[in-house]
Amino acid sequence: MNNIQYYKEKLLKSQGKLDILLQKQNIEKEKEESLLQFKKDLEIAQAFLQATAQNTQESLKYHIEDIVQLALDAVFPGLYKFELIFEIKRGKTEAKLQFTKAGEEVDIFEGDAGGVVNIASLGLRIAAWSLGTTRNTIFLDEPFVQLSEDLQPYGAEILKQLSQELNLQFIIVSHGKEIINVADKVFEMETFQDGKWEISRIKGEKNVR
Repeated sequence: MNNIQYYKEKLLKSQGKLDILLQKQNIEKEKEESLLQFKKDLEIAQAFLQATAQNTQESLKYHIEDIVQLALDAVFPGLYKFELIFEIKRGKTEAKLQFTKAGEEVDIFEGDAGGVVNIASLGLRIAAWSLGTTRNTIFLDEPFVQLSEDLQPYGAEILKQLSQELNLQFIIVSHGKEIINVADKVFEMETFQDGKWEISRIKGEKNVR
């Protein structure tokens, strides 16, 4: 084999290796471009999800705030302001229920003078119900037990208005005469003791209309 033939074969082999390297380079370049496009698509999707989540949060915020504030204003006009605040903690979104009185944040769970918790929790229950697809029936057990006596009529009126405006049925266990006065039907219960067991039963229906 002469030198010309030797170098020609060596050149062909080198050209083959170069072609393989160029093919690999093209493949890697395509992968890089594909990854870059995926990254862009991911960023667009993430931005869309963030915007959607923010819009959803804002919608929930105004919806829940409106209902709870209406309930508070019906009993404590102009006294308390309710705000739903979304905060990101430990990588998760948390909702903070904030109450202010005369511009100062207050903890309504400390003392609960006049039953603010009762009214706020009722508003929150109604807001939660309105967001779902459940039946139009809510069960309440002594909903205004902490509400002062002079404010009991306002609590009862709230239930009456909510029932009429939202076509919502309340089934309530209560000793409060104000709630009984606005009820469509009242079932009186009696309790008797048999040994150590106490059993309740319906004594009869009281027609209040």
